[in-house]
Order: sequence, then C-alpha cells, then structure tokens
Amino acid sequence: MKTSSRFDGTRLRSARKNAGLSQAELGIRAGVEQPHISALEGGARTPSMETLRLLAGTLGVSVHWLCGEDATHRLLPARMRPEHLIEDENVSAGLIALAGDARLIESLQIQPEEWGVLRSLKCPTLTKEGYLAVLLVLRGHS
Repeated sequence: MKTSSRFDGTRLRSARKNAGLSQAELGIRAGVEQPHISALEGGARTPSMETLRLLAGTLGVSVHWLCGEDATHRLLPARMRPEHLIEDENVSAGLIALAGDARLIESLQIQPEEWGVLRSLKCPTLTKEGYLAVLLVLRGHS
C-alpha cells in the first residue's frame, strides 16, 4: 500500500536531523536501507505505509506530520518514547511495564502519539493490561 503523494521528504530530513541521526543510523534503527532514505528525503520515492510507520516510530514523529499535515502533528519530545518513559519517575508502574515489553510494542507498533496519550493519563493504579485496553479503545477496537 502506498501513501498519499503528500509525503514530505524535507520533514523526514528535519526529523532525522532533530534526532541527531545520519541516514545510515536511521536506516539501521528503522530497518530501512540508507539509499531508500536518501531517495525519500530527496523526493525521488514515496514510502509505503509500513516504511512510513517504521520511520515515524523511530524518529518520534507522527505519520501525519511526515505527510505534511498541519502543525498539530509536531515532533514529539523524547519523553514520549518508551525507552524514556521507563526512566521517568512520574510515570505509573503500569505504563512502565508496557514500555518495557519490547516484543509487545513491536507487535502492536505503538506510535509516538499513542505513547503521548497513554502518558497523559493520570491513573496510578492502571495496570499494563489497562493501558493496553485504553490503546485498543484509542484505535477503535472493541
């Protein structure tokens, strides 16, 4: 499946540089070949939805933002990434448990904006399973 032609390679480049990554480093982290990243940034190629999700998740941005959507889809701060949630003493034990489950995160492909919503919940007794239920509701699953 291809994304819309609205993909913006300059936003990809901006997010990559903001993260302090070279194209090769981004490629390794996201599982995308460096020449492909170069072609995306230069506008020579349009990413598949899967590639777009991988890049957005690695860079901490939303897919919408990479596709040129308005300013409501800005770069997400590092504190919304799972590895940083684990280290944050203000995050509940349930969210830390979810953030520490790399296999589950990978299988669910939890997006940075979803981490932001989950982090915003102020319920210290919510368990890992509770956060999963909230995530499914956010995604519209019953």
